[in-house]
Amino acid sequence: MTKFRRSLMGVAALLASVGMALVPAQAAHATPIDDCNADAEPVWNSGEIRAGGNNYTPVASPFKMFHNDVFRVTARGTITIDYWGTRKSVNGDPTTGDSTWPADGERRYMLLAKVDKGKVVFPTRDVEYTAGQLFPVGFDSTCFRYERTTPITSSDPSAKLTFSYNDPNLGDNGGAGFVTVRQWF
Repeated sequence: MTKFRRSLMGVAALLASVGMALVPAQAAHATPIDDCNADAEPVWNSGEIRAGGNNYTPVASPFKMFHNDVFRVTARGTITIDYWGTRKSVNGDPTTGDSTWPADGERRYMLLAKVDKGKVVFPTRDVEYTAGQLFPVGFDSTCFRYERTTPITSSDPSAKLTFSYNDPNLGDNGGAGFVTVRQWF
């Protein structure tokens, strides 16, 4: 854990203890996944980030991605999927892609994400995706937990979250979706 993050958590604990003295009937602290599911105030909110229709868009949290941090991604917008300007929502088509598509079995043209280390776990869907494996986002990813599978070292920093689309030919795409990443820990 970084010094900045430890300091931030120490200040938060101090403020919470002062608050407890002033308001003794506080509820017990929920887990990060509970906070996410309850749509509680996140520790970090990225604001809208442009995720280009024809590339991979990495997003880095200023708090990094640590084991058991929880994330939720929401998105809006459309991309064009060919040179003729055919538009598709970030939620994709009702038709699913086959093995020739980046995410087999997921909606064509939908917004996807991946991590480059560890894995993400979707507790409500009882499914997990390993490093490099694209997972569905669409309009709303729902809450997912990041799990680190190897220790962090100074030469191996935390994971990155990267966005793309379920399209086997990103080269003829255009436009962008707009993603908001929220993080709890």
